[in-house]
Amino acid sequence: MKMPLIFMLLCVGVAMSSMGCHGPAGMGGGEKIFNQPVAALSSAKMSAQLQSAEGLEPSGRVHRVVMHLNSGEEKVQRGMLNNIRNLYDAMGAERVNVELVAHGAGLSLFITRDSQLADELEKLKALYRVSYTACSNTMKAQGLTRADLIDQVDRTMPAMVRLMELQEQGWAYIKP
Repeated sequence: MKMPLIFMLLCVGVAMSSMGCHGPAGMGGGEKIFNQPVAALSSAKMSAQLQSAEGLEPSGRVHRVVMHLNSGEEKVQRGMLNNIRNLYDAMGAERVNVELVAHGAGLSLFITRDSQLADELEKLKALYRVSYTACSNTMKAQGLTRADLIDQVDRTMPAMVRLMELQEQGWAYIKP
């Protein structure tokens, strides 16, 4: 797999840092630029650094991600669902838990009469167990009940409360 140059440079920096190379050794003429020469990086050490940066966390940790949607634009909503699918494809279904929280104009994604992406939401739930939360405040403001939502919605509650709670529990927050 080809890595972008900036990523490779970052890996070199990490490797050098772990070997005790701390940057400029001095400003005088003829001195080494680093405390240890770059050649001191063994191929085995560099390979290990690149593998750990290139591979996914070997710990097997399950990542928890809350996705925040407040746009009624189909392009934005479709992009959100693509981001979720891409996250699962990259990490593996067993390594990620995603919850999508929608409010404001974004609630249209979950409204039976408005949702153009209901089939995609159903597929994501079936394949990856994605959770869906609809904002109860937005529902009240729009005169909606639970019966107006697609069956895949797991819970209704104030979106800001849910986002806050999940972040307090250590969930990563993403708002594309």
